[in-house]
Amino acid sequence: MKDQDLDHKIKEYYGKQSLPDSAVQRILELGNAEAAKVDAKGGRSWLKWMPLAVAAALALFISVEFSGFNRGYSPYAEELAGAIAMRHNMKRNFGVEAGNFEEVQGGLKDLIFSVQPSIKQKLLSTYELLGARLCQLEGQQAAHMQVRNRKTGALCTLYVATLEGPLRSLEDKDTGLDLEANHVDMWIDSGRLFALVD
Repeated sequence: MKDQDLDHKIKEYYGKQSLPDSAVQRILELGNAEAAKVDAKGGRSWLKWMPLAVAAALALFISVEFSGFNRGYSPYAEELAGAIAMRHNMKRNFGVEAGNFEEVQGGLKDLIFSVQPSIKQKLLSTYELLGARLCQLEGQQAAHMQVRNRKTGALCTLYVATLEGPLRSLEDKDTGLDLEANHVDMWIDSGRLFALVD
């Protein structure tokens, strides 16, 4: 396992960790009790806010450092985005050369669904199709396409998979997840999952 993959796994694990609500409540109660003692002795009143400030700073640090601003999305969506990004970062042989979705469809003869998007055409017009290959994503048939960002020249990945099996649990909304090395946009389009990795 590469250091980068190990770092990602560690951050992913700790990003899912949190203090139980009872522990956070206990910290706040202890801080308020100490602040009340200090106030009774005529101490500084700003000290009563210290535990709350520390708890807020800790919560902010954990959410920013370890989860990449992805809170609010299901753990499954984050895990899936990580798996897709990891595949993007591997060197793959794209057996089908393609300059458009019709060429991908014709070249991937065993594909049981259309790779032609019905939404997000404006976003996808920013990318030039280079090649494709058949693969699986979460046990479902998928098309893995290599695309190039027309503005930056960066090689990116576009996945399209049937929305079956575990993929059915994804919410029907756009999901943009910032990972350590990549940004992954995922969306549902006519019963298919699309995932674009920058």
